[in-house]
Amino acid sequence: MRTQLYLVVISAFLVTILLFSGCLEQIGDMFGKGSGSGFIQYEAAPTSLSYSISYGYNVTSTGTGSYSVTYFCPLPHSPLSGEIVNASLFYPHEYSEVVENGNTLVKWVVKGEDSNEYTLGVHAEMVVNTFMVDLTGQSTLDIPNIPPNLVTQYCHKQSINSSSAPLIDPVDNGILSIALSIKNSVQTDNSFDVAKEVFLWLKNNTSYKTHEGKTMVQPASETLHLKTGDCDDLSFLYISLCRAAGIPARFVKGYLIEKDAAGFHAVPHAWAEVFVGIGNNGWIPVECAGNGDDAVAEMHQNFGVEDAYHLRLFVDDGSNSSMELSLIGPSWEYQPNVDVHLSKFTFLNDVVELNQKKLTVYPDGRRVYLQ
Repeated sequence: MRTQLYLVVISAFLVTILLFSGCLEQIGDMFGKGSGSGFIQYEAAPTSLSYSISYGYNVTSTGTGSYSVTYFCPLPHSPLSGEIVNASLFYPHEYSEVVENGNTLVKWVVKGEDSNEYTLGVHAEMVVNTFMVDLTGQSTLDIPNIPPNLVTQYCHKQSINSSSAPLIDPVDNGILSIALSIKNSVQTDNSFDVAKEVFLWLKNNTSYKTHEGKTMVQPASETLHLKTGDCDDLSFLYISLCRAAGIPARFVKGYLIEKDAAGFHAVPHAWAEVFVGIGNNGWIPVECAGNGDDAVAEMHQNFGVEDAYHLRLFVDDGSNSSMELSLIGPSWEYQPNVDVHLSKFTFLNDVVELNQKKLTVYPDGRRVYLQ
């Protein structure tokens, strides 16, 4: 997470502070030319990323006998800004392509015998640029003007068979009460403004925390009660709140490219999208799992922004079957005298960070990247 670098307010007091804080060389860039207004600017960060990624399962069978392995593997989505340079399969046999609501999955049904080793998975070369919309809300839709078919598709409960409660639950009493309270406080029916206020509520009232020992995603009502959750949990709560307010919302699954002392890693990740009438066919991305302390800074950097470190693999279609499919893993069957072992892998190579720029946010909601 990038940290806030400085907040500009046109006042002699703040200018004095800046003069004595070692920021003198930045004064000339901190004032809008003739605008009479200030801006907020954040540390420079790459706005483009190129890399190759490989993900899937290594399959090893030992013994004597027959077996079968079934695996659904999602192909990368084209980035909101950028391109898939190349994509290929490690095992181009015994497969078919399944298309679900714009998601393309490779379905392997491999029938084998005796001892063997092979790899099921995808290799892709990517160029991804940061995608961003302004915070002005210009040209966005009021909630009553959102197409009814999208409300029907993306404003209801959603879950999987193994969950004790709906994972996305806009009719939960607590969630519905908060959503309507936020909507009333905004005093507008504009979908962008309401979704933004819901995001600020999420940042001010929850925190990111992994739930070790739990293998399942938390229901949204549980995340609301605990006030903590991981990326799936917080995204499902945000989606539930938006749906309760009448705004179509859905989840996105993929990878987040992270960097530490050991290098770059691709980590499974989930985030959200809301339909407000602008962005990608009317949808804007929302990163719900940021762990910054400042809700406004989180909004500047994560609401209506999908940075170059996100890779999309799966976009929800609002159905229970879509949620089931997004969580499905490989399955296998084998005879008593043969053993089958699957090991998951994700490799990231040739990562190049490009176009270091500073996110700059103006009081009227305009957002730009400056050198």
